[in-house]
Amino acid sequence: MTSIKSFVQSVGFSRAVIFMIVFSSVLLGLETSPEIMNQYGPQLKWIDRFVISFFFVETILKILSFGKKPHLYFKDTWNVIDFLIVLGCLIPSSSSAVAVFRLIRVLRVLRLITALPKLQIIISALLKSVPSMTYVAMILGIHFYMFGVLGTFLFSANDPVHFGSLGKTFLSLFQVLTLEGWADLLRIQVMGCAQFGYDSYPGMCTGSIAQPISATLFFIAFIVLGTMIILNLLIGVVVNGMSESHQEIEKSVNPVPAINSSEDARTTESLLQEVRALREDLKSIKNQLLIRRD
Repeated sequence: MTSIKSFVQSVGFSRAVIFMIVFSSVLLGLETSPEIMNQYGPQLKWIDRFVISFFFVETILKILSFGKKPHLYFKDTWNVIDFLIVLGCLIPSSSSAVAVFRLIRVLRVLRLITALPKLQIIISALLKSVPSMTYVAMILGIHFYMFGVLGTFLFSANDPVHFGSLGKTFLSLFQVLTLEGWADLLRIQVMGCAQFGYDSYPGMCTGSIAQPISATLFFIAFIVLGTMIILNLLIGVVVNGMSESHQEIEKSVNPVPAINSSEDARTTESLLQEVRALREDLKSIKNQLLIRRD
């Protein structure tokens, strides 16, 4: 069992697993091409079976590396994900479950996460950031709703295509948040729909109103608060989650030794006894010196 464990933990074995995962991903991409499948379909199927067999042997070896306690393999969440993906690939495909089988085969790409610890740190950081992201998402929702209602009131008459209803305003604000095409939306409000942006919708521009000041203030405020501040909060939450994941991994690799309170108490007591003994010796030496001086 020790030889199996050392083999599974070796650098060569890890690199072989990573290579097979990448090779499997490329193989799945080739199978999406009808021309390649018509010409090399049978060969690709046999190669795919070899890849699945390799993953199956890899899983068995990792379970056997735990010796008499194979259940310890399933204590790691990433190992459970590995096992389920490999087990799903072993299920024979049928005409009634082709879509499910293809989905399971596509999930093999996720095994790259389990093979690379750095990717595990990123995924763990994202999962740890979910609770904090919830509050940031609530702030973003309030931000969207406030500007959505305000934008509908201000621009619905001038721009019914983009701000005609609250739902359309939300879609337009999402476009602005991505910083894609927001300048055109701003020009429609600044110049009026009769002057810009409504060449494709001539019948919908019924109340052209130019609002250069309010439109400029609206878009600048929305972009600054939404893109610059709230999205930076999301980035900060993810970075904080990554630092926490790094700290947990460092603790697992270099655990802090536990302090034995009883042994610590004994050591402290022995030191106090030695200090008392030294004080007694110093007193006796001092008395002797005084007697000689007299």
